[in-house]
Amino acid sequence: PSSGSSTVGMSTAYNQWKKHTPLLYDTLITHNLSYPSPCLRWGHVVSEDSTATIQRIFYSERGASPNTIVVANVKIPKPKMTDPTKIDKFEENTPSPSVASLHKIETPLQTEVNKIYTFEKERWILIAKSDLSKLHVWNLQQLAHDHKPCATLAGHKAEACESNFALDTSSERGRVISGDRGGSVLLWDLAAGSNSLAVPGSLSGDFQPLRRFEGHSKTVEDVRFNPTSHTEFCSVGDDGLLLFWDERSGGTPVTKVLPWCQVDLHCVDWNAADNNLLVTGTADGSTYILDRRQVGQPLRCLRGHREAVFRVGWRPGSTRHFASAGEDAHLIIWDITRGGGDDNMSNDQRDGSESAEVPPEIILDHAGHR
Repeated sequence: PSSGSSTVGMSTAYNQWKKHTPLLYDTLITHNLSYPSPCLRWGHVVSEDSTATIQRIFYSERGASPNTIVVANVKIPKPKMTDPTKIDKFEENTPSPSVASLHKIETPLQTEVNKIYTFEKERWILIAKSDLSKLHVWNLQQLAHDHKPCATLAGHKAEACESNFALDTSSERGRVISGDRGGSVLLWDLAAGSNSLAVPGSLSGDFQPLRRFEGHSKTVEDVRFNPTSHTEFCSVGDDGLLLFWDERSGGTPVTKVLPWCQVDLHCVDWNAADNNLLVTGTADGSTYILDRRQVGQPLRCLRGHREAVFRVGWRPGSTRHFASAGEDAHLIIWDITRGGGDDNMSNDQRDGSESAEVPPEIILDHAGHR
């Protein structure tokens, strides 16, 4: 179809979605951005009362002059505190009063930031990955008087991080992992040497990697720590491999899961409630559920996206629910206990064709992005 037909179809689908928002959501906050935002990271809860929660967010701006990382607070109403008759009355082209910008951090060399990450416990640390070979670290407690990074993470080769999003932090011990276009994964320890994460002002300097891991033959697209370990993690890449690593075992994979599909693996998440469960997203729009104790074949294949899946994430505390987001501008929430038992890999799914029926595992298909 022509681009005009595609635009009309997208507009029709969006208008239909907007009409049904009071039935789909308890709360909907629409915030118009001045510039495109390649990444967003939820932070900690700042405060809450009986009516609302104030939560920190971080997001990047691409195309601004200069490019920035925005630190903001979002006011999120508690359940049943929003008037359902007003949910679909939002204005797409204006900022939301529920989002309050606190700081704008100019990025080093005005580069575009691809990924933002924080630590679960050390909330004062912000890490940004850009097209530069070094990752940059900020002390959020110093932003009132200093917007410069307090530390850098070196080790990636020149141009290895261009348009790369593979970044994660450990739940303990202040460790960071980052993948690159050359197929390498690097690990840093921010608590090494004279640095103490218990004292915010002590974090400074140019950190060298604790170890370099080699096992992928193409770009590493995503990395994820085992939620219960600061030494174990996994990675996925354009070579179709899912690799498991343990820093205590050296720089080679401890387990290599051979490709089970003929497309790139774009993203992965490790379940915190059951650390044997993982979910991955692929270039053909599929999501796969895996058990690391039997990695020869995925437990489930779920297809709901029409284009590549770039982000997956388990619901905290759940072994049933996860979300996926794709290039088709859809965000889908799944319940893996619904549907086809232990094997949902139909012939339609193996062939890559679309099914006329909505998969029973889909709880919600959010279509509000254009």
